[in-house]
Amino acid sequence: MKRALIIVGPTAVGKTDLAFSLSRAFPSVLISADSIQVYLGADIISGKDRSVETFFLDIVLPHKSFSVREFIEKVRPLIEKAKKENKIPIIVGGTGFYIDALFGKIDTISIPPNKALREKLEKLNVRKLQEKLKKLSLSRFYRMNNSDVNNKRRLVRAIEIAITRGPIPVRVRPLFKKKEVLIIGLKSSVDHLRSRIETRVEERIKKGAIYEAKRLFKDYEALSNQVKAANGYKQLFEYLKGKLTYDVAKEAWINSEVKTAKNQMTWFKRNKNIVWFDPVRSSSKRILYREILSLIQDFLGTSNGV
Repeated sequence: MKRALIIVGPTAVGKTDLAFSLSRAFPSVLISADSIQVYLGADIISGKDRSVETFFLDIVLPHKSFSVREFIEKVRPLIEKAKKENKIPIIVGGTGFYIDALFGKIDTISIPPNKALREKLEKLNVRKLQEKLKKLSLSRFYRMNNSDVNNKRRLVRAIEIAITRGPIPVRVRPLFKKKEVLIIGLKSSVDHLRSRIETRVEERIKKGAIYEAKRLFKDYEALSNQVKAANGYKQLFEYLKGKLTYDVAKEAWINSEVKTAKNQMTWFKRNKNIVWFDPVRSSSKRILYREILSLIQDFLGTSNGV
């Protein structure tokens, strides 16, 4: 039986550090499930860390779109290769759509992007997109959460699905069965996450976030909507356009990250198979790591990690 580990949780909770530590504990393949870190050139602002070999970083040009369908298509052969080499895939990320798709839970990922339709829809504002979706599928509109219903990119995709999808859902073959995967979740209070996010934003600005935004902004019109709308990029682009002051843009970036963290927790709480840990409540990082490693060893059926 193939086995895999998945590490989920809100932004800034410490998923990557845990994944890096676990990747050194046994033969494994580390896979990123982050919808922005796939982009070349989206480095500092997205928090890309290349200190440990990680697949699915820098695989898409910033002017290209990248869908959950493409993620599944690309990750499937990597999972199969890991299985043949007796390595454990460790999938880490906060993009809930990607995680759910691994289990075949999303019935729309087999619907490919319609470039012509998207170009037409992207000329409409949020209100007009909402009205169009309501006319096409009122039930789909009301199933969207408050964040998605005000997100232009999500509305465009919902309309695309409503137009092209038949009456019978089309599912993609899942990569895993529930019993083959241990899902570890890290969580923390919103106040603690905000503090970590504030520190992280400051650090990324010092590392050159503004310069990265300026470099991408030179070709702004050609950028994918995913990059344009991403946390940090969106706010710094508004600053570069002269629509926001530096201080307002920075605060907006922080607030956007906090909002994302809340939405991620809402998404992941629906999954009853996640085993949750709170790093703040643990007496030390070492003890937390040992608890998680012990759980993994039980799951793998060995005290040596493999």
